[in-house]
Amino acid sequence: MTDLDSKQYVVFKLGKEQYGFDVSIVREIDNMEEIAKVHRSASYIEGVINMRGKLLTVVNLRKRFDMEPLPPGAATQRIVVVDAPDAPVGFIVDEVVEVARIGKESIEKAPAYVTSGIEAQYVTGIAKHEDKLITLIDPLKVLELSVDSEAGPGGR
Repeated sequence: MTDLDSKQYVVFKLGKEQYGFDVSIVREIDNMEEIAKVHRSASYIEGVINMRGKLLTVVNLRKRFDMEPLPPGAATQRIVVVDAPDAPVGFIVDEVVEVARIGKESIEKAPAYVTSGIEAQYVTGIAKHEDKLITLIDPLKVLELSVDSEAGPGGR
């Protein structure tokens, strides 16, 4: 496998499942900090933090994916910061596992019955890596769909 045949992914956990973001759009991985709530924002928007003098919107991926909340104060939680078109955005994850190099031959398109509706638009594939399955997602699509689903009267 050459470097041209593989990509690196930041692999993280949400519950028992592992997910991955393409490392090329990940700016940094930070420890959890105090998050200021923003009233009347979408339920999955945890709030904002001050990151070196700039406001960073923080999205709770567990809430975004309709998962049970993690007990408060989980020591392994991290904020994965990605470069979005307007401004960087942070995603709260349960734990960052590794940065993995995954070959294109190890990634398959997710079956349609697994990704129904909105999920099909941000799941880019399922990777088989060291006896684990990693759901690869496009965080920018998660953001686009988040904005779309909140639009209109009462959302969709």
